[in-house]
Amino acid sequence: MNAEKLGMVQMKKIRNSTWIKKYIPFILLFIAIIAVSFAAPLVVLIQKYDVSSEIVAMYRTLFAGIGALVISIMNKDVKWLKSEKTIKRYHWIVLSGILLGIHFATWFLSLRFISVAISTTLVDTVPIFMAIFGFLFFRERVNWIGVTGIVIAIVGSVLLTLSTSQSSDSINPLLGGILAVIGAVTVSFYFLIGKKILKDSPLWPYFGVVNIVSAVALMFYNLVQRNSFVFPGKAFLFIILMALGPSLIGHATYNYSLRKIPAFIVGTVIVAEPIGATILGIVFLDQIPELITLAYALIVIIGIGLTSISQNLKKTKEEVGAE
Repeated sequence: MNAEKLGMVQMKKIRNSTWIKKYIPFILLFIAIIAVSFAAPLVVLIQKYDVSSEIVAMYRTLFAGIGALVISIMNKDVKWLKSEKTIKRYHWIVLSGILLGIHFATWFLSLRFISVAISTTLVDTVPIFMAIFGFLFFRERVNWIGVTGIVIAIVGSVLLTLSTSQSSDSINPLLGGILAVIGAVTVSFYFLIGKKILKDSPLWPYFGVVNIVSAVALMFYNLVQRNSFVFPGKAFLFIILMALGPSLIGHATYNYSLRKIPAFIVGTVIVAEPIGATILGIVFLDQIPELITLAYALIVIIGIGLTSISQNLKKTKEEVGAE
């Protein structure tokens, strides 16, 4: 009987272990959504201390870059930085860093003019621009689901920007909308460069160097603009939290999830970021969106979701074909 009971206990442990392994990636993906959703609200809180958007972007990329390089040293893949293949690609890595810096600077600046809900929705149109640029520059096909998603997202984005002209939660909706879209366009090019390089390169050293390049570029810009590098300690704490949460935890868990969960699911769930950011904006910033804003934002999110689904379906088919 004792042997039988011992066997049952061991079987139970195995089942529990299997359950944990199965659901941990989904739990981590949920944590990633929460982490990245804090980015925009944290920026708004930092801006209340009169810290310029470019300074915030500089420190975020600096701390994220340092953190990523520490992780790459722990993973023992930092030697990638000195490889011959990497050296030949440094012009692309530098360009990627500059694009990332422009993305953060313009997106953060947009949050001075439009609400968290609107800014995050517009900047998260990245899958739309990825699909368009992938077709224009790499001849990557876009299926009918993707085309439908692109059209819906573009129409929704235009309606969202125009509707905010009468909105009480926006100071300069047109400028804010343009800045958020510039942020989406630049980070789309950043992702396209990363997509090519990361096919045969480790994530963390690449991510670290790109962020350091971004921080250096933003530092020179801030020096030319004579932006103040000095600000209250509380704002500095928020910047560190932003680098640790949205950048490091968000990126780490997204990439871990992609290895354990089908890309189709991850790509679809990521569109929840604007929803999470909007909820956090309501809770911490008292930014309550108007119903018309929520309606148009939902249209954009549906378009993003369809495009993301189409891209991930294509990726899944390519992986199956390769096998």
